[in-house]
Amino acid sequence: MILLHTLRDFFHFLKVPTPHFRQVPLTLRTVLLLFGVVSILRVGSVLADVGLIRPLVREWLGQELARQTFPAEWSELLVGALLVAPWLEELAYRWGLRFSAERVAWSVGLVVFYWLPLGGTYSTNLVRVLDQPGFYLMGLVALVAGLTTYALLRVPLLAGAFQRRWERYFGVIFYGSALLFGLMHVSNVRELSATVWLLAPFITIQQIVFGLVNGYVRVRFGFAQAVVQHMLFNLVPIALRWWYL
Repeated sequence: MILLHTLRDFFHFLKVPTPHFRQVPLTLRTVLLLFGVVSILRVGSVLADVGLIRPLVREWLGQELARQTFPAEWSELLVGALLVAPWLEELAYRWGLRFSAERVAWSVGLVVFYWLPLGGTYSTNLVRVLDQPGFYLMGLVALVAGLTTYALLRVPLLAGAFQRRWERYFGVIFYGSALLFGLMHVSNVRELSATVWLLAPFITIQQIVFGLVNGYVRVRFGFAQAVVQHMLFNLVPIALRWWYL
């Protein structure tokens, strides 16, 4: 009953996203409830992806998409997928959904980082890129973007005007965040082409749906719950990979 109520609340939220935040304690019951909601919606997106979208993409491209490979070492995979990616990606795409100069600055800086060349692949491959000069250059650019945003939002006149527009256009911000989060994962495709980018909203449908769900989780249940759900979301394919080894 609670599960169905939460699903109805989610779809109602999608109709009119509002920045009305709740402070819900991080309990096991809430974690399992939201994991059930995420799982139901994930199954729907997987069925649409595998049964409809992938065959269409294969028809348009004339071949299967080649995906980036996971790290070979289990330790690197677990650290990247269950710790680094959930925290950094939630900070980038969900932390700033609750307005403050600090939160928005963090989100802007990290979104800039993720949308620089190959940024989307760094969360789960962080260990192997630490010795690449481009990684630190991207970090510097992201830092400048974040600090600039923070400085602008600390100006009282600008902060007040921006916050009013933030609340007024929250729906655009919410959907834009979910879309950017999903499209970022097109970098999981090994060879990016104009056609792949054109089909990116279809290729990344699972991540876009998850972006919508976890945006709702962040708003209704808090940031910590969004991080936990992201960890569980990434844990499922890792567990399946381990099971079929």
